Amino acid sequence: MLPVNYFAFSALINGLTSLLLGLYVLRKGVQKPLNLNYIFFAFSVFFWSYGYFFWQISTLPEIALFYCRLLMAGAALIPVAYFNFSLWLTNTYEKKRWESRLSFFIGLIFMLLAGTPLIVSSVTSKMFFSFWPEPGPIYPLFLLMFFYYTIYSLTIMYRVYKKSPEYLKAQISYVFWGTGIGFLAGSTNFLLWYNIPVPPLPNILVSIYPLLLSFAITKHHLMDISIVISRAVAEIMVVLFHTAVYFALVWLHINFVSDKIGWLFFGGTVFYGIIVGQTHLGLRLFFQTTSNKLFLRGKYDYYKVLSEASVKVTGKLSMPFILGTLYDVFRNAVEISQPKIFLPEYFSEPEKKSQRYIIFNEKGAPLSPMAEAIGINETLVDNLINRREVIFDSASQSARLIVPCLLEERLIAIFIFGPKLSEDPYTTEDLRLFKILASQAALALDHARSYEKIKADLAAAERQLTRSERLASLGILTAGITHEIRNPLAVIRSETEQLTNQERPPAELKRYRDLVLKHVDRIAAIMQRMLAMAKEKPRQVAKIDLLKSLNAVLPLIRFKNIRVIKKLNPLPGIEGDPIGIEEIFVNLIQNAIQSMPEGGTLTLSSYVEKEKPIIEISDTGKGISLENQEKIFDPFFSTRHEGTGLGLSIAYRIIREHGADIKVISEVGRGTTFKIIF
Repeated sequence: MLPVNYFAFSALINGLTSLLLGLYVLRKGVQKPLNLNYIFFAFSVFFWSYGYFFWQISTLPEIALFYCRLLMAGAALIPVAYFNFSLWLTNTYEKKRWESRLSFFIGLIFMLLAGTPLIVSSVTSKMFFSFWPEPGPIYPLFLLMFFYYTIYSLTIMYRVYKKSPEYLKAQISYVFWGTGIGFLAGSTNFLLWYNIPVPPLPNILVSIYPLLLSFAITKHHLMDISIVISRAVAEIMVVLFHTAVYFALVWLHINFVSDKIGWLFFGGTVFYGIIVGQTHLGLRLFFQTTSNKLFLRGKYDYYKVLSEASVKVTGKLSMPFILGTLYDVFRNAVEISQPKIFLPEYFSEPEKKSQRYIIFNEKGAPLSPMAEAIGINETLVDNLINRREVIFDSASQSARLIVPCLLEERLIAIFIFGPKLSEDPYTTEDLRLFKILASQAALALDHARSYEKIKADLAAAERQLTRSERLASLGILTAGITHEIRNPLAVIRSETEQLTNQERPPAELKRYRDLVLKHVDRIAAIMQRMLAMAKEKPRQVAKIDLLKSLNAVLPLIRFKNIRVIKKLNPLPGIEGDPIGIEEIFVNLIQNAIQSMPEGGTLTLSSYVEKEKPIIEISDTGKGISLENQEKIFDPFFSTRHEGTGLGLSIAYRIIREHGADIKVISEVGRGTTFKIIF
């Protein structure tokens, strides 16, 4: 029979390991949501372990019951904290934002109820436990919540794991197995609640999760505090080593020299202290690098990463991709302090002459003009071009290593590195691999620059073509407007010619006035819509909430005998012109209303398909014949006598300007659906 103290000891170990790792992250990495959610998770496990420990050492039933309810409050937070940690780890938080908020609410409810008899009704003697909790009436709901979020979190990690890059796979793998074993071990506590005579012997295995997480943090850069842990472990090893040597020397002195503390002992101690001071840093670096190379081989095996990066940077003609790959390798694989990539200031504009090299970030954009720069005529640039060698300066903290990226006689880029975060020196192998990577990067960047120039020229040609098309469309507009304006002008002329100098009855004059005003308004409307289509208006680009824009235009439209049905699901935002987007909705809704002169149903739907937001505007009107579906977006095409034929043309132009598409689904006599794909 196991002593109950074993379970108290296991809870103490679980709590301390979670607390220590949580405090490490709290001290060094609170900037990121991933780190904050892990801290919440670690402290939840500590809170549960704290209650568990004091429950096991309790001698009175009242005290045991109190700590049972306290540990259940911590247990209610564990699956919620783990679920949110898994969302940030797998980069799925944005997609599941509302599930995250709901989980916090549910966890808070169960935490508050943990202090009542609803979850823990009492304690009783079971097996060799003097006080074991009895489940309350809603304890099954707690179990359902606990296992739902645990299994759901593991499922999310497994799905993301299968399609993740290697570095993220490694992170997820250690978290998955560590927390999975921890949850499985901790779940053995639930059996005895329902009188299943299985004691929670594996409970101490909960400590495996912080150990595997520490390994993931150190080896695979999880939560970006690997250097902190690596150095801390090395410091502890050095202290233990010096302590062991000192005790060995003391033992030798007592047993073979003298058992009294005299001047010899005192002098030897001082001398040993001087040796410790002189060797501490060197030994710490030795322990840090040696242990990491032995036990964390993958972290220091960046030679393979550099070789693969040399191939990777040539695989895509995109400056952001190339620079992002390089910075990722420098920071995460080699762990270089302050890596900088310098490019000519007008790198993407070869028609301009650059006078200096400036720092570009991983997105392919230059930093502030006031940032660090290297003049194109400086001695450093000449040395890099003429010597074609890496420049090494062991004394510099910001430019320990300078690597030229040369293509023939042209200096395409300059890599400037600070020291490694591990404080390891740069080796000959490092320099050789950096030169290979620099050569490949120079070739890739030069091709990317040519590609960007071609893209810019193509964009200019497209703008010119657009202007040409607009000029061509003016011919169509002119022909159309001639026809459209001729009719109302003919009516006005005919009616005016019939006027005589004789007095007319007021009713006849009123009829004439109303007729003229009607046709004048029609001419004005035609002119206004023609100008709206022909004029190239400056676009105001902003973040747009499509559903908010759609709902904003509805009060502006008159729905006579029209029933409006909304089937609107949340949509991601887009970048575009808010006024233009609203104009699309107005024109399409007006077109739908006009197709239902006797009334009908207008249905507004929204959904996401293949990660693209889609809005559908459907009517139960007359429908559009197959032959007319190809013409409805042409200027001045209209099947209504009083229509101008410009509404759908304007909507189509704005849609195309936003890089979107529109599809028409229609059947004569049954209605039409316009499907806008953003």
